[in-house]
Amino acid sequence: MGSAFIFLETSLEPVPEEIRNHPVVRADAKRRGKNPACILLDDSKHHLAMRSLQFREKRGRPDIIHQCLLLLLDSPLNFEVYVHTINGEIIWINRKTRLPRNYNRFVGLMEKLFVERKIAADVTLMEFADTPLREIVKDREVLLFREKGEMVDFGRMLEGDVAICIGAFPHGDFFEETLRELGFFREISLGRESYTSLYVTSRILCEYERVRANKDH
Repeated sequence: MGSAFIFLETSLEPVPEEIRNHPVVRADAKRRGKNPACILLDDSKHHLAMRSLQFREKRGRPDIIHQCLLLLLDSPLNFEVYVHTINGEIIWINRKTRLPRNYNRFVGLMEKLFVERKIAADVTLMEFADTPLREIVKDREVLLFREKGEMVDFGRMLEGDVAICIGAFPHGDFFEETLRELGFFREISLGRESYTSLYVTSRILCEYERVRANKDH
């Protein structure tokens, strides 16, 4: 089975229907020659339109998962990679995928993925998975990194088949529905401060590589 890195409630979604007719959204879509329904929600561009959205503090930040995936996919070790979106969808990422390092190209790729549901070259590079979150974590020890968790030396916990769960949204906390999907999990904290998703990913990946290098490389 092996281990998996799962980014939870990622701020990655097309512009929701209720704001697609907002002037700033329509202007952005027109500038890019796209349908407003087919562009990613981005707080830096759609801030005015997002004011009315529920949970808006958690939304519109595709740059977060872009940075985290670039870091994670650079690792030579073997593990599965999943992106769980804020709307509860699951994206499987092939470990051999080399994402665009340019943010705008990444956005274009994700917009294509949301439309076509799969990106492939010689092999499938990424696709939306029908497998629910609870099935992905099944038979793995679930480690949820959360500010309110235990401050422990977690290195020894990374030796088996684990599901390493990291929030990939800018503010707020996990939805109760997501926590229920995870089932039994252990909450781990890197400290009592609020850390960025990229910093958390970096800390965990460094420790994972230290523990697993001899086994997985």
